[in-house]
Amino acid sequence: MQRSSNPDPIDLAPGEPSTDSMADSMSDSVAIPKRLPLLALLAALVLTALVWNDTRQRVAADAEGRFALRVEELHRRFESQIQVYVQVTRSAAALFTAYPDVKRAEWNRFVDGLHLAERYPGITAVAFARVADQWTGPELVTQARMDGLRGFRIWPEAPGPMRLVTLYAAPANERTLRTLGYDLLAEPVRRAAAEQARDSGDPTVIRAAALRLDDGEPSPPAVMVYQAVYRDGQSPATQEQRRAAFAGLVMTPIQIAPLAEAVFGRMGDVAATVFEGRREFPLYRSRPESSDRPLLTASRDIALGNRVWSVQYESRPGFEEGVGSWKPLLVLATGLSLSLLLSVLLWALAVTRHRALVIAGRITASLRRRETELDLLFNQAPLGIALIGPDARITDCNPAFARAVGVGRDGLIGTDARLRAPDPAVSAAIDSAIAGESVRLEVDRLLLAGGRHSHFSLHLQPVSTPGDPPFVMAFVEDIGDKRRAEQHVHYLAHYDPLTGLPNRVLLFDRIAQAARDARRDGARAAVLFIDLDRFKIINDSLGHSFGDEVLRSVARRLHGAMRPSDTVGRLGGDEFLIVVPNIETPGVAAAVAEKVMAQLAAPFTIGGRNFVVSPSIGISLFPDDAEDAEGLIRCADIAMYNAKDAGRNAYRFVTREMGARSRERLDLEAALRRALQNRELFLVYQPQLRISDDLVVGVEALLRWRHPEAGLIMPNRFLPVAEETGLIQAIGDWVLDEVCAQIRRWRDQIGLTVPVAVNVSAQQFRDGQLPAKVAAALDRNGLQGWELEIEVTEGTLIDDIPSAIATLRALKQRGCLIALDDFGTGYSSLNYLHRFPIDKLKIDRSFIHDLEQDGTGDSIPRAIVGLGRSLGLSVVAEGVETEAQLQLLRSLKCESFQGYLFSRPVLAEELEPILALRGPRGRHHVPKAEPAAAEPA
Repeated sequence: MQRSSNPDPIDLAPGEPSTDSMADSMSDSVAIPKRLPLLALLAALVLTALVWNDTRQRVAADAEGRFALRVEELHRRFESQIQVYVQVTRSAAALFTAYPDVKRAEWNRFVDGLHLAERYPGITAVAFARVADQWTGPELVTQARMDGLRGFRIWPEAPGPMRLVTLYAAPANERTLRTLGYDLLAEPVRRAAAEQARDSGDPTVIRAAALRLDDGEPSPPAVMVYQAVYRDGQSPATQEQRRAAFAGLVMTPIQIAPLAEAVFGRMGDVAATVFEGRREFPLYRSRPESSDRPLLTASRDIALGNRVWSVQYESRPGFEEGVGSWKPLLVLATGLSLSLLLSVLLWALAVTRHRALVIAGRITASLRRRETELDLLFNQAPLGIALIGPDARITDCNPAFARAVGVGRDGLIGTDARLRAPDPAVSAAIDSAIAGESVRLEVDRLLLAGGRHSHFSLHLQPVSTPGDPPFVMAFVEDIGDKRRAEQHVHYLAHYDPLTGLPNRVLLFDRIAQAARDARRDGARAAVLFIDLDRFKIINDSLGHSFGDEVLRSVARRLHGAMRPSDTVGRLGGDEFLIVVPNIETPGVAAAVAEKVMAQLAAPFTIGGRNFVVSPSIGISLFPDDAEDAEGLIRCADIAMYNAKDAGRNAYRFVTREMGARSRERLDLEAALRRALQNRELFLVYQPQLRISDDLVVGVEALLRWRHPEAGLIMPNRFLPVAEETGLIQAIGDWVLDEVCAQIRRWRDQIGLTVPVAVNVSAQQFRDGQLPAKVAAALDRNGLQGWELEIEVTEGTLIDDIPSAIATLRALKQRGCLIALDDFGTGYSSLNYLHRFPIDKLKIDRSFIHDLEQDGTGDSIPRAIVGLGRSLGLSVVAEGVETEAQLQLLRSLKCESFQGYLFSRPVLAEELEPILALRGPRGRHHVPKAEPAAAEPA
């Protein structure tokens, strides 16, 4: 590119000064630097003064802060020391609270155990005064004399019925013995303090004065702490109660000097003076008074019971030496020196200022011309443009180029494009362009290291001009959004958005690839179909968001446990697929299945819940079971259902028998759907008879299927398919309506007065709509609740006990009877049997079959009958087929039975004569409706 080399005035941008005009302005400003050193000196002096004053204030503030911290430390120690001394009084009073009848020897041992001389030198004694009247006073004198105090007496003589006699004082010495017998109520000050301590229950302090435990010699300044003691260790709450229960007083004289000396005695930096009240009377001085005024002082108050002390703190030379008063002088001297040095330096720099300004003006003019040229050339270009020199360094670029690359312009200028390009194709293209070859290419990686990741279309065009070195113009277009959109569409087409695993489309491709590789290498490939056991319960009970997190956690474990060559994918819902290529024997696939089960056996922790998700796994092999992806998945699916039928948490290889059963199951499902439409289902009824008089006391409705080709199909064959496919809901609704309609017909035709039982599946019971459906069926047919009996199994109730109780209570509120079917074969817990509002227990037919066996064949029926009788429940025996079984049930006092002995299940019209002949006379007993309130959780 041709650029001008002489700074002619015509090359300057419009409005910019020429070099000559700039030189003239420089000469006009020469006088300004001469005044600058003086101004700088003045400013430095002012700044020095400000810094000196600030330093002085900071030193003073620091000294005050340190002194305040020291005072607070000493004051806290002094307060703690006082509380420790007062606590001695409380402890002595607590002795009487714990053991109201404290003897003199016990008191002396207690006080001796305090070690007053070593631990509390300010306490000279601890005394106890007991309340006495005209009758108990002589008893106290007698007791004291029996303790060895021959001269004990109550003194001074004072009128009044009540006395407060000093009974104990320890440690025992001549001085404390003289205080014994002293009546504290005889002296007004002590009397007022004793009454205050009695009424408040808190320590009371006598005003500081010369301490006189007795009328002996004076003591140094001290206080007397009183603490009331109440009868029998009581702690009365009111003043009246305290006065009534007042038993005595614990007294502790505390000398001020030893107390304060332990805190202030060895201080060399701070002096302390303790005053009574507001500096009225000095109780203690740590140092003699001095005529010199201290540098710092502080005053603090201390509350001691009902008294207030004031402590005056003063700084001493030991503290004032560390204040740092020399710092302001040092700052002042340093500031003056630096001010003079700065003025001299500025004066020296003023000589070269004119020349520096001229050079700066020329550089500025050249840069502005360059900026104007680049702005006209680059800024309006729609594509990113960069100039690359012969050394492959970027000499300039426009804003569009910087935006496309994702690096600021300043970060690009001077950059070696070859070094910053991680793609070797870009480096080779730059070298080719510098050599004179035009190059076009697209790169999927970052154009420059450290810049923005995207996809670029790059065109490198070499440019050469006479007189200037050749350079390369780089044109860049960001086509990353377009490519990312294409990649996103590809991802959505091949990966599951929830787990990030390959979806059905990609899994079919991986299976086909594994089959091709196995066919080429003469090996096998395995497909593992994984279904999570009872995942629907997690979704229904905890929500789909929680279920999605479970699926993601399972996906992570499965993906982390497989080899890099294996493919883990998600078909949908809770179904996963693993493709294991190139295996030699089926044992390898079995090992993978065991590894999956081991991975999922560890508990999952999601949302603060811990639970285990078990898998059912079906395995198919290529080419043994199928040769295409769809066939392999179908075979693995069949094997997976076989694993579920085997009890779940297992794996199975597909077999031909499984395929036949699967086709039979599918045919049965299709036929069952047609049966609902073509009314091929019908009901039969079996009566329940009372053993004592052979009267019919109930009827059970049973479901049958008359297939047009296969004939009669029993429920144990088609009901599991109905529950698995969800058809059980529609079948259950039909049965409920049909039974209610039949009850209405029997009631109108033969006056039926016994309940008819209908079995309810687990799905019907758990969907939460059963009470509403039952109520609607009863209302449509004009029936009362007692005419319908709902039979449920133990396993249905145990899965979710709180929900089961709520559903049963809702049915009982409508008046329905509740029967527990197949009792004894499941959980049979007295706990839930007591909690569930049931009316009838039905002994399972397996126990009736064992009745005629010798030994303990009747033990379980006997226990069930006894349990039902104790809980007030009716007991029905199912499957009674012989007269011997009936006789045994009669001996067990079982209430009723049903079975082939009396009648097989028959059609409604066949049962009508039996009901008319053996039906009970009179109206059936109506059970009491259950209250609406649910059992508290």
